[in-house]
Amino acid sequence: MKNLIILSLSLGLALPAAAQISVNQGRTSTTQEELRQNVQNIRTEAAKEIQDARENFKKTVDAKRVELQNARENFKKTVEVKRAELKNTIQTQRDELKTKLQNIKDERKKTAVERIDQNLTNLNARMTTHYTNVLDQISGVLARVTSRADKVQTNGKDVTTVRTAITNAQNAIDAAQVAVVAQAGKTYSMNISGDETLKNDVGVARQALRDDLKKVEDSVKAARDGVRQAAITLAQIQGVDELKDATSTASTTPTTSTNN
Repeated sequence: MKNLIILSLSLGLALPAAAQISVNQGRTSTTQEELRQNVQNIRTEAAKEIQDARENFKKTVDAKRVELQNARENFKKTVEVKRAELKNTIQTQRDELKTKLQNIKDERKKTAVERIDQNLTNLNARMTTHYTNVLDQISGVLARVTSRADKVQTNGKDVTTVRTAITNAQNAIDAAQVAVVAQAGKTYSMNISGDETLKNDVGVARQALRDDLKKVEDSVKAARDGVRQAAITLAQIQGVDELKDATSTASTTPTTSTNN
């Protein structure tokens, strides 16, 4: 009997202990499941934030691309408008030149001066068209450099120096565009005073055009050099060649020379 009592007491003590272990194991299992769920939630939220950031970045890039394209189109339209506005002025100056040439007795000289006047007008129109096209090409290259920089940035690369170079290049392009628009609106009238000074009077107008075109050419070259520097800076980023849509610096060298 004594042994039975001791056995019963032992079983009575063992059963609560076993039950406690079972409860603790259940709690541990629940805690681990909650931890796994929390980790999963954090990963899901992080992935969503990254995806949202990429989508917002893409929207910003697309908007900037449209803005740059519109700026290129507006520049060309502005040049054309400036030329259209100039037609009446040119005709008025030609009429005035004919009046001034009445004092010149040599008909061959009159004809030559009128031809030179027409040539100056044509040269200015031709060169401003050339510079307009060059700047459009340069802007296109810079757009590709910018697009490539965007791709590099989304791949985790630091493009701070590239962004600075792109900004400098865009500023140079803007300055060159202003110069071209201003040049497109210029005329070069000749102040004819007589036979003795005729050659000099014509030379003054011709030289004035050359000087102005040289200034525009310099501004276009500065824009071209700025874009080339942006492309070079981008190419110096490690691993950039592994990405698609490579931009060649060779395309940043359109002709800008003035043929006077």
